[in-house]
Amino acid sequence: MKNWMMLMMLAGLPMMTAQAQPALFDDEVLSIGEAIVVEGGQTRYYENVQMRIEQNGDFKVLGGVEKPLATITDKAVSILESDPLQAVLQLKGYKPTPCYELHQSVTRKGDTFHVALSLNVLQTLVACVQMIDPFELNIPLDVSTLAPGQYHVNVNGETLDFQLN
Repeated sequence: MKNWMMLMMLAGLPMMTAQAQPALFDDEVLSIGEAIVVEGGQTRYYENVQMRIEQNGDFKVLGGVEKPLATITDKAVSILESDPLQAVLQLKGYKPTPCYELHQSVTRKGDTFHVALSLNVLQTLVACVQMIDPFELNIPLDVSTLAPGQYHVNVNGETLDFQLN
């Protein structure tokens, strides 16, 4: 797929952009392209997830592709003194091998940002070297419309607090 996209760029053809699939609610089942599920203190990341609403109002995951989460070893939020105010989540961690790529998904509910840093296996025809692959990543958090106060970031199930002044 990457080679095909590169060929289009080199040929000067217009690039097509991917758009997220809208959520679909059909026959009491909600289908979503990707979802961060926080349940009982556990964070899971799913692609092509299907959920059903229970009588108590909770959603139950019926199926989907659960993606493994990257290991985070260090995390911090930096507030940049700019106008408008900006915040950056700084992460350090590792992938089990270089044959994984990172996929990030960020959502916010109330005063909590939910960040899932999942792993996608790269399709390769050669053997993958079996060694830990460290990474450093900066993820912008949209705080431009937030009032001063205490906020939280849940990264792969671990919570970090930060203050906006």
